[in-house]
Amino acid sequence: MKPKKGRNSQIARIISLLDVFERATDGLTVAELHLRLSERGHEIGRRTIYRDIEALAKAGFPVFPEGEEGINQRFKLDRATRIPDYLAFTAKELFALFMARGALMPLKNTPFHVDLTSAFQKLEEHLGLKQVRHLDSLENELRFRESHEWGAAIHPEIVETLRAGCAERQVVECLYYSASSGSERVRRLGPHYLCYSKGGLYLVAEDLTDQKVKLFAVPRIKRAEMLPEAYEGAIEPMDRLFQGSFGVHPAGETAEVEIEFAPEAAPYVRERKWHGSQKLKALADGKLRLKLEVSIDRELLHWILSFGPRARAIGPERLVVAVRDLIEETRQFYGP
Repeated sequence: MKPKKGRNSQIARIISLLDVFERATDGLTVAELHLRLSERGHEIGRRTIYRDIEALAKAGFPVFPEGEEGINQRFKLDRATRIPDYLAFTAKELFALFMARGALMPLKNTPFHVDLTSAFQKLEEHLGLKQVRHLDSLENELRFRESHEWGAAIHPEIVETLRAGCAERQVVECLYYSASSGSERVRRLGPHYLCYSKGGLYLVAEDLTDQKVKLFAVPRIKRAEMLPEAYEGAIEPMDRLFQGSFGVHPAGETAEVEIEFAPEAAPYVRERKWHGSQKLKALADGKLRLKLEVSIDRELLHWILSFGPRARAIGPERLVVAVRDLIEETRQFYGP
């Protein structure tokens, strides 16, 4: 649907222009801006783009030119967003903010931690004295245990390259270590988006060698370069990619699996949402039956075995056999 004409059209166009600038880390020429806006349904000339850029600058948005005037001059948006001088939160909002800051503790050895710390410091600088005191007092009300850290091997330059590739829809060439083969090789990828799941950061991308959409663990990417080659593949929706998956990897063939839990494990299972397809059934003896429509893979098997003798695979038969084989494989690992 084309944007409406008139004042609303100008507002919609400027919002689109800001979004385009935000996604372009290296800036864009007017010709590139014209192409991006045309793709979004804005039928305008290049003179209008110059006027919109000038309007953004007058409104206080830090848009600036780079290079000599002409067709190759690029325009960039300064990403340092400034917080207004007056910022007020309710007590509940401060509590939620404090909780979010604590929940991000596992990121402390990642390239994101410095930026997060800086962001929270800027927020605190703009809070009133009363709110700052309340935020400090929350340490006596809510505390956080040390948890597993992730992403210690993630390099900020690689993350920025991958993010830019997703935003600009450009092919990315990566040197990737495969845990299954134990080897490194160069891969040409069509990036879709970055995905945070189960404490890890992944790149969802099409492997252009076999034209399959896969998950690539970002810490295993040793080098990344965005190529001057557009990626035109259709983006795989995340809900469809992981629809039948129990863990972090895309699902294969799915089946209805049934697991029975002992009474002492039933409350723990009942109070969590393990998968969108789950169905619970309470049994008379205090046991609990859980049904899932998922692929039978290692992640599912490991989850079942994490309950030890308090969980038993009921069906299908191939799930029962797979659990039994993994138990036997583990037993043999410890010897007779």
